[in-house]
Amino acid sequence: MVTENMDDFVYNNEEESEMAQLHSIHLHMNAIADIRQKLSRQTQQISLSECQDCGEDIPQARQQAVPGVQRCVFCQEVHEKH
Repeated sequence: MVTENMDDFVYNNEEESEMAQLHSIHLHMNAIADIRQKLSRQTQQISLSECQDCGEDIPQARQQAVPGVQRCVFCQEVHEKH
């Protein structure tokens, strides 16, 4: 009878340990997802100084007016038409 109680005790400790590990993994995965989301938002907000299509300079005023701008006015108009 003592052996059964000891086995139950060991099983409960192993189960609790596994649950704690799963909980820790879950928390880390959520933290990684949050970091990825923040990085994604930050990259979308970064304005380019040169147009990604033609390479011409994007005026500073446009970069400030349109956060995340990646094209000059001309290339953006062409892009939106297609």
